[in-house]
Amino acid sequence: MIKIVRSPKPKVLERHEIAWTNVLLDASTEEGKKRAEKKYQHREIKDALLVMFHDKCAYCESKISHIAYEQIEHFRPKSKFPELTFEWTNLLLSCPICNGLAYKGDHFPEETEGGPLINPCEDMPDEHLDFVFDLDARLATVVGKTARGETTKKLLGLNRDDLRAYRTKVIMRFSVLASYAKTDPEAKRLLDEARKDDCEYAAFVRSLPTGDIGG
Repeated sequence: MIKIVRSPKPKVLERHEIAWTNVLLDASTEEGKKRAEKKYQHREIKDALLVMFHDKCAYCESKISHIAYEQIEHFRPKSKFPELTFEWTNLLLSCPICNGLAYKGDHFPEETEGGPLINPCEDMPDEHLDFVFDLDARLATVVGKTARGETTKKLLGLNRDDLRAYRTKVIMRFSVLASYAKTDPEAKRLLDEARKDDCEYAAFVRSLPTGDIGG
């Protein structure tokens, strides 16, 4: 998870957010509520989130669209906070696993429960989480270093077996590059590219020890 700067509110929300919210809150039937809720899936909103999050899950940093459908994630679940269904600052991009019922789903732990979760648009993730690559164990592991970090790690399944196995393979390659980056300009260039916001698991790449290679 890396810090993300939120882009300006999409124009469709500027025009319709208040009206859509009022219709949703006034809905008297479940069918009417579902019909009103769907407005948040407007193509303009998803496109803005895709650009803002570089087609990566806000939580696990996996690229999404080449293997699954991206989901518009409500940081504060719309089932519990319906008034925030169309609130731009409450919308993130997520993979279907982090956002699924087995992990975040409709959960939103409060402070007394070790929350709230880390929001990459509002918090500095590396203040709450460490991204540790253990070369001997061959594991790229997210470690909670605050209560909120620990809760976020567990609730989102940031070390679930399949994710950690794939992530480890990616970081193994960059670890090798890091060992050459001090003396090999091409290795340094590739490593610098992998540290950018649009690359998978940038938080881990940024944490790799590289010696005095600059930038």
